[in-house]
Amino acid sequence: MPDSAWKQHERAVADLIGGKRLPASSDETVDCEGPRFVAQAKLVQRLSLDELTVLAQKIADEGDTRGKLGVVGVKVRRGAGVKSPILVVMTDETFRGLIGYTQGQHETP
Repeated sequence: MPDSAWKQHERAVADLIGGKRLPASSDETVDCEGPRFVAQAKLVQRLSLDELTVLAQKIADEGDTRGKLGVVGVKVRRGAGVKSPILVVMTDETFRGLIGYTQGQHETP
């Protein structure tokens, strides 16, 4: 029996972060975990910016508790045979941690 689309998406996000898909459990925040990242995978037809922001904040908080960076791997379902890329979404604070940003360290042009 082939995997469902959402399970395939979770595996793709896990591969993207160099980790593994976690089995379904009561912890609904983390779908995938790797050595440096934790991720929430979402396969959606629609997702508001507000809902995406809440997801990004929750996974960032969970990443902080695990000493990792939290990201959302979101992909829109466009219909059979229509491909769409995975978007990797994170908070600005997570992005700063990813690039090693320190306030005042970078000059503005």
